[in-house]
Amino acid sequence: KIHDGGSGTTHSIMSSCYRPARQIIVAQQKRSSCCGDSYCNVWGPMLRSIGRSRTMTSSSGASSNDAGDPKWDPTPPLPPPTTPIPDRSSSESTPHQALSVPVRVSATNVGVHKRKPTPINRTPRAKAAAQMKPIITTTTESLMQTQEQQQQQNSYSNNHSPTHFVRGGTPCDPAPAPFRLADYGEESVHTLILLRHGESEWNRQNRYTGWCDVDLTDRGRQEARAAGRLLMENGIEIDHAFTSVLKRASFTTNMALNMANQHWVQVTKTWRLNERHYGSLQGYNKDTAYEELGIDQELLMEMRRSYNTPPPRMEDDHKYWHGNYRRYQNLSKEQLEASRGESLKDTADRIMPFFKNIIVPSMQTGNKCMIVSHANTIRTLIKQIDGITDEDIKGMSIPTGIPLLYRLDKNMKPVDPNVELEFRYMVEPKGFTFATSRAHGFHGVYLGDVERLQEIQKKRDATNRDWQRIILRNLARALDEEQSGGVLSGVLELRQFWWKLNHKMQTKEFGNMLLLERMKEQLEHLMHHRRQQFLTMNAFESILNKVHLDNEGKLVEPFQCLKDEEARRERQRQWHESLALDLEEECLIK
Repeated sequence: KIHDGGSGTTHSIMSSCYRPARQIIVAQQKRSSCCGDSYCNVWGPMLRSIGRSRTMTSSSGASSNDAGDPKWDPTPPLPPPTTPIPDRSSSESTPHQALSVPVRVSATNVGVHKRKPTPINRTPRAKAAAQMKPIITTTTESLMQTQEQQQQQNSYSNNHSPTHFVRGGTPCDPAPAPFRLADYGEESVHTLILLRHGESEWNRQNRYTGWCDVDLTDRGRQEARAAGRLLMENGIEIDHAFTSVLKRASFTTNMALNMANQHWVQVTKTWRLNERHYGSLQGYNKDTAYEELGIDQELLMEMRRSYNTPPPRMEDDHKYWHGNYRRYQNLSKEQLEASRGESLKDTADRIMPFFKNIIVPSMQTGNKCMIVSHANTIRTLIKQIDGITDEDIKGMSIPTGIPLLYRLDKNMKPVDPNVELEFRYMVEPKGFTFATSRAHGFHGVYLGDVERLQEIQKKRDATNRDWQRIILRNLARALDEEQSGGVLSGVLELRQFWWKLNHKMQTKEFGNMLLLERMKEQLEHLMHHRRQQFLTMNAFESILNKVHLDNEGKLVEPFQCLKDEEARRERQRQWHESLALDLEEECLIK
C-alpha cells in the first residue's frame, strides 16, 4: 500500500506478476488497429509501462540481490489511474487527442524513469510529409531498373514509325521489322494516289472557294464513289489516307474508301492540306470578280494561274474570315496572318513540311498512301514530285474525282510509266497520261475513262486560252494608247505589235502559250506575204476570234493508254536500245 499525501488516500498496488498476459496481447492488437506503427504515441506508452512494471519493484527503496535480480513485492499494487496522453503532434493526429490510456504507476517509475522521446522522423507531421514527398532510393538495383525502363521506352520510340502512334499504336507494341522494297513486282515501288474532291457547289457556280467550307453536289458525290470504284477495279490498296479539314475533301475520302471496300483505313486530317486561300476573292464569281473589286482582268488571271502572285489579303471583317472558327484555334498568330491570302508558292510552303515529315515517312514504312485534297494543293504536290517549272505548272488543271497514280522509287523519285515501270520494275502499267504533260516531265497516270479525260482537257485548254486572249487584248490596247498619245485611235502598227509580242514571249512565263504563238504567226504572214503595215482593232479582234476557234477542242495526241499494244512495242524497243547503249559504254570503260 502507498499513501498519497496530497489527497490523503491510500492506494493498493497489485504486483505485476499477477497481471494476465492477455492484457498485453489486447494492447498490442489495439496498437496495430490504431496506426500500425510500433512507436505509436497512444499504445506505445502503455506497452512500455507494462514492460517496466514486470521488472520493477513495488517500492522506491527496494534493492537488488547479489545476482542483480529485482525483488518482487507480494503486496498488491494500486489500480492504474487514468491519465490523458498529452498532444505531442500536429493537428493531423486528431484521432489520438481524445483517447485516455491507463498508465501503470509504481513507486519506482514515478519521477525517476521518463519515456524516451519519439524520433523526429516518426512523428505524425513527418509521416504526412513523407507521404507527400516521394521517397528517393539510391540503391544500385533501383538505378538499374530505372535505366532499363528508360532504354526500353527509347527503343520503343526509336523503332516505331511516326505514323504508328497516329494509327492508334502504343509504345509497348512490338516494333515491326524495317521495311525494304522488293527487287521487282508491285512491292518494288512506293504507291501514292492524288485525288481531287468531287464537284462542290461553288465549283458549279464558278466561284472562288478557297477555305470556305462548302458541300458536294450530287454530281460530286457520284464522282467520289466513282473514284473508289476505279481504285477497286485497278486493284489499288490503300494503307493510310490524308485529307484536309474541309468537308468536300473529307466526304470524298469517306465515300471513295467505302466504295473501294477499304473503309477501315486510317485517315489523317490536317489544315495544311487545305485549298489555296484566295484572300478577299473568296465568294466572288471568277468571271465578274475583277469588275466587282476593281482589279485589272489580266492581273486577276495572273493571280489565278501564276506561281508567285498572291491575291488581295482578307481582313477580319470579311464575310468568310476563318480566324473565328474552332477548327483553326490552334494556329499561331503568324500562321493566321500567312493564311489571309496565298500564292501557289505560299501554299507550297504550307504543304511541303507536312508532306516531307509525315507522308513520306509513312510511305517509307511500306504504306500505300492516298491524298484527297484540292486543285491547287495537288498542283503543288505534282510540281514538287515531278520537278515541273513555275511556268509549266500554270497550264495544268486537276480533274475532280479522278485518281492520279504515282509510282516512286526508293529515293522518292517518280518512276517513268512509259519504260521503267514495265521493263525495269516489272510492274503492270495502268491508266492514262496527257501527252502535253508528258512533254513537261509529268509522270502521273490517271485511272479514268478516255471520254471523261478528253472533256477535262478541253475545259483546261479553254481556260488557258481565255487567259491568253486577255493578254493579247491588253497588249494591243497598250500599244494603241502609246502610239496615239493616250487616245485610242483604233489602228495598230504591225511591226511594233509584232515586236512587243515577240518580246513578251521571250520570258518562260509566256513562251509556251499556244494563242500567242498562233497570233505571232498571223502577224508574220500579214507583214511578209501581204506587205501590210497597219492593222485596225476590228481586224485584230477578227483574227483573235479565228485563232481561238481554230485551236479550240483540237488535241495533239491527248492521251496515251499504257496498255496499248503498239505503245508497248515502242517502249520495248526504246528499252532495248538503252540497254545496248549502257553495255557499249561499259565495254568502252573496261
